[in-house]
Amino acid sequence: MQKQFKWSFEAYNVVIAGDRAEEIDAVRRYNPAVVTLDLGLPPDPANASEGLATLKEIIVLAPRAKVIVVTGNDDRENAIKTIAMGAYDFYQKPVDIDILNLIVSRAFQLAELEQENAKITAKARTAVRYYCCQ
Repeated sequence: MQKQFKWSFEAYNVVIAGDRAEEIDAVRRYNPAVVTLDLGLPPDPANASEGLATLKEIIVLAPRAKVIVVTGNDDRENAIKTIAMGAYDFYQKPVDIDILNLIVSRAFQLAELEQENAKITAKARTAVRYYCCQ
């Protein structure tokens, strides 16, 4: 699936991580706007424990990142749990790359809008302070 992601998302700078340590290292290094996270990470790919722990760390390290959780067909409960933890969205397997691409694209658009809004808000606060203090 990692190779499919790299090929399918060639318009983006794709960084592949195979486990929690690599994922966290990548988040620290690149501070991504959007992350896709499979809950079934090694060393326990049959369960969601590593994926949930990874999500928790990502949210602390990059609270503005839009995390899209990819889950198994029978893992809806954990998918909903990830949204409660702060994930942006979830997508259930099997992966239809066109649909996932749409979700990723929307996540990037939202991240861009939030960044633009933060700049406008900061600029407005500076202008108010400057005006008030003259």
